[in-house]
Amino acid sequence: MTPPRTAQCPSDLALEEHLLTANREVAQHIAGCAHCQRWERSAAEAARVFARESPHWMAKTRARSSPVRRWAPLLPIAALAGAALFLLRPPPPEAPLHATKGEVLTVYIGGQGEPRAAAQGERVRPGEELRFHVAPGARSFVWIASVDSTGTVSRLAPAEGTPPLSVEGAQLLPGGAVLDATGGPERIWAVISQEPLSWAVVEQALQGSPVRDPAAIHIPGARTATVLLERGAP
Repeated sequence: MTPPRTAQCPSDLALEEHLLTANREVAQHIAGCAHCQRWERSAAEAARVFARESPHWMAKTRARSSPVRRWAPLLPIAALAGAALFLLRPPPPEAPLHATKGEVLTVYIGGQGEPRAAAQGERVRPGEELRFHVAPGARSFVWIASVDSTGTVSRLAPAEGTPPLSVEGAQLLPGGAVLDATGGPERIWAVISQEPLSWAVVEQALQGSPVRDPAAIHIPGARTATVLLERGAP
């Protein structure tokens, strides 16, 4: 059972920054907090998984033999030293919690200006960096995926080889994705369930056109939230 977050717990952003540059106050809190200790262990495990999987991903990127992988996974926060500055910035205070009213998924766009919450149908450019905020409420298991213009499903979070993320309340997820130059519509999905679902179930359910009616997607035991983006030059 996941230890509950308390009012004294630092924000996820503060915890992420502590992993990059040690903060004495945050370290003292973690030493006495079961919830934040679990968060720290999960971040370390995500970094180890990325380090193990990154050589395989780099080989696929160089080959470019298949359109399946058009997203470049960003390093988990624990391994981010020297990576994109956007990942070190908090979302702007004026940004809405949800990209569309009533949804539990926010897609933040950064890399070419200040980070902002994406609107439905917003045009995004190559090189933009995306981060994902989810607000499922009660403790839930979360997958973040995308469906590109060919109908191909890509796994965005968590990293390959790991189970779905355990999220309670509202959380800016570790890691993210960076856009390449491929154009066309792209739909970002958050799949949220009370019991963990396998990636195979999620992948099969989401396959198809990214512009189809989201209400047509039904995954037993899960609810979904989605943001549609338009990839290409402005």
